[in-house]
Amino acid sequence: MDLIFVIAIILVGLIFMFIEIFLIPGTSILTLLGFFIIGVGVYLGFKEYGNTTGSWLLSGSIIGMGITLYIGYKRIQSKKWALHSNSDSKVNVEDFSRFKIGDTGKTFSALRPEGKAVFTNDERITVYSIGNFIDKDAIIQIVKIENSRIYVKPA
Repeated sequence: MDLIFVIAIILVGLIFMFIEIFLIPGTSILTLLGFFIIGVGVYLGFKEYGNTTGSWLLSGSIIGMGITLYIGYKRIQSKKWALHSNSDSKVNVEDFSRFKIGDTGKTFSALRPEGKAVFTNDERITVYSIGNFIDKDAIIQIVKIENSRIYVKPA
C-alpha cells in the first residue's frame, strides 16, 4: 500500500470532520465517520510502515485536526459563511385597536379555551376564554386584550 494512499485516507477523514463541524453541524455522523477514517489511516500507517511512520501520521492527523478547526473557526468569524443580519419584523401581529373591553360578539366555534368569534364587522378572529369552555353560537364579551390576544367570557 502506498504512503500517499494512507495520507489521502487521513485527509478524507479531516474533510468529513470539517464538513460536519462547519457546514452541517448537529448530525454527528460525519464526525464519527471522519474519526473512523482517520483511525483507519493511522492504523494502516502503523501496520504497513512501522512505528516511526505511524507516529508521524498520528501526529500529523492530530495537527491536521487542529488546523482544520482553526481554519474553520477563523472563516466563520470572518463573517463570510454566516448571515449576520437581524430581522425586526413580527409574525401574526394583529391590530386589535378596533376592539374595546366590553364589546360583545358571538362565538363562531367552541372556545376550548381557544376558538373563533365574530364581532361587529363579521370578521372571524381568534379569541381565548377565561375560565370555562364556551360553546358555539354563545354571546361573549371582551374582558382583556393583551399580548396580541383577546380574552373573553360569556356575556
